[in-house]
Amino acid sequence: MQLLLKDTPVLEIRDNGICDVLAYDLLPFGLRRETVTYAEFVEWASNRALSIGRSHAKEILNILRLSQNNRFAVCIACRGLSLEDAYWIRREDDPVSWAEINLFTHPLTLYVTEVSLSGQNIRFAPATEAGTTIHTPELTTLGVSAKAWIREEDGLYLHKIGKYEIPADLILEALQIPHIRYTRSEEQTVSPYLSNERRDWIDSVGEAMVRSALFTTEDLSLVTFEEFEQYCLQNDRNPYEEARDTDETRYAEMLLADYLLNNTDRHKQNWGFFMDNASGRLAGYCPLFDHDQSFSAYQNVMSLTTDKQMSLYDAAVLAQKHLQKDFSPLYAMDLPPFLNEAQWAAVLERARRL
Repeated sequence: MQLLLKDTPVLEIRDNGICDVLAYDLLPFGLRRETVTYAEFVEWASNRALSIGRSHAKEILNILRLSQNNRFAVCIACRGLSLEDAYWIRREDDPVSWAEINLFTHPLTLYVTEVSLSGQNIRFAPATEAGTTIHTPELTTLGVSAKAWIREEDGLYLHKIGKYEIPADLILEALQIPHIRYTRSEEQTVSPYLSNERRDWIDSVGEAMVRSALFTTEDLSLVTFEEFEQYCLQNDRNPYEEARDTDETRYAEMLLADYLLNNTDRHKQNWGFFMDNASGRLAGYCPLFDHDQSFSAYQNVMSLTTDKQMSLYDAAVLAQKHLQKDFSPLYAMDLPPFLNEAQWAAVLERARRL
């Protein structure tokens, strides 16, 4: 078995479990060390697979006849393919190339998209036979909300339930903080994959389907802070200091954004960096993404992106000393969609506190 970055083998896993590093500089950051054990490889691969806590995870795994408690087996079944990067796993009996199987250009298994969004196979496509090759990014798309990738005329888009992405997008755009753009999903795009029951539920709870364009490419991968932290700790470095030193302005903008949005979910997989796939080197911060747990009424939310224990407010105060951000575009905005008056007033008050 081999772990590859596109067509370059970076790790060989022998039958006896011994792992041979073939290209250290191209290894995933979570595995980038001189010696890799089989247990470390299994952990890395398992962490690529969707969590059973994700909406409709059980239904996705059932329709594909995959284990619900063996994430490593799930990862191997889909070759570990992901739209976050260009890594994949090739078994000895699977002599394919990157060009034949990569998710960036090849058609996706659409009935899995239906199950991902609706929890059911709307068109009743037959379940995948055990052992059949599976070509879908849904098994390596992380997070807990219902979501699915759909290829549109101008590229791949992630569609998910998450109305608060829309006001977060507008606020960050007004403040010129780099972020992934979110818009409402068009009805004609998502309706083929939504059951009537699912559509009624979305309407009944006041939610919305939103979409964002794929921001990685075959040449540019996402390195989550979780993987970056593993790499730093292996090399006796403070990952938070390294993250700040990589680009202090971008780091500060994240701290500021999370306070203004009162984002309670900036965990270690929800921010990170780009990696140049040709060199294996970091290529700067990834724009901010995933804000659907924002605008809560909780007070004194603690920061998840600083090494010292502090609140989002305390972190934002330090960030604003560096940024000196002008909030006048925020004060000039109308009430953003999906926010009530109290939520919007809280955003403006947080800005005034800074």
